[in-house]
Amino acid sequence: MIRGLALLAGLLLGALPAAEAAADATLGTLTRPSPVSAHAGRIAWSAFDPAAGGYSLITMTSAAPPAAVPIAPRAVPFDIELGPDAHGQTIGAYSRCGRDPRPRRPFIGNALTQMPEWSSGRGCDLYQFDFATGRETRIAAANSPRASEFLPTVWKGRVAFARVYEHRKGRRGDRAYLYTRAVTGAGRSRQVPAGNRSTARFCSGMPLRCRYTVEPGPTALDLAGRRLAIGWDSADDLGPWSGVYLDTIGPRRTRRKRLSLGHSGNIQGREMIQPAVDSGRVIWAHVLFGEDAANELRRYSIFNGLRERAALPPPASVARRPLLAFTTDGGTYVYLLSGLSSGSPGCSDPEPCELRLATDVAFSADRR
Repeated sequence: MIRGLALLAGLLLGALPAAEAAADATLGTLTRPSPVSAHAGRIAWSAFDPAAGGYSLITMTSAAPPAAVPIAPRAVPFDIELGPDAHGQTIGAYSRCGRDPRPRRPFIGNALTQMPEWSSGRGCDLYQFDFATGRETRIAAANSPRASEFLPTVWKGRVAFARVYEHRKGRRGDRAYLYTRAVTGAGRSRQVPAGNRSTARFCSGMPLRCRYTVEPGPTALDLAGRRLAIGWDSADDLGPWSGVYLDTIGPRRTRRKRLSLGHSGNIQGREMIQPAVDSGRVIWAHVLFGEDAANELRRYSIFNGLRERAALPPPASVARRPLLAFTTDGGTYVYLLSGLSSGSPGCSDPEPCELRLATDVAFSADRR
């Protein structure tokens, strides 16, 4: 199942000089940030189309160059996640909204990736695209007329997703919850543990008035069997933070484990990007930007708790540019590297981001 992406890596790296081939290869460039996903040799991401004023979904494999998926664009990047359907064929799951999510709120922090605040979309439903048939269909069983669903992830007939009950009053109508269920058929969706809620307050005005902030919540989900990896952003009295969780879904109850958490400050940003379950491990990108800058992969073994880390090998001239997106597929890693040479991370027409693929990544024990 993994050979397609491994073959693509071999073709790209084999065409480069030896020194660069030992590191990684460029798949293409993007003028706007986008999530990226990979499964069974297929990669998918979003590309901004100025003519359409929106984002098209793009896919490629070792046998086919990048091409637009034949579906309607949307105003924000697709929250795409690839996975196997009930028959083992690769499909893509994503949301469409009546009102697409807004950009991240600056006071909540942890916005290095420049992705939308997914939980702020309204009127959102889940969809899937079958690459074999070329058809887009609604995941009707998971969609509720009383809520918005987003960040879907599929695995062999099951789907996990985030939901906001947008018609509830106050913070209850802004807060995201996590669920899993069968892709088809009757029955209720099952709620599973989410990340920690915000305990921070935002104060403004004269006289000073304070209110509790609602956390951005889920930034990425990845389902594999009964394991659900969760990227989650929130805040507390120390400031905004970014974390990674692992839910192990049992027949009657689900166990949640926090794998990583890091705070951001005024001069130092820290973000955990797109955790994924792959080959018995949870793998994510740990990114620092500001006073210190570093791009690392972190991984946690589900079976023995071993923690490891590895530095990604971008060219030395762009070593201080942060990762904006990340995915893995059986030991092959795809990531989006910020293009801007100064100021905030991001992409632009004169300084596009690089979508890169790496295979020669050496992990060592994380003893910190």
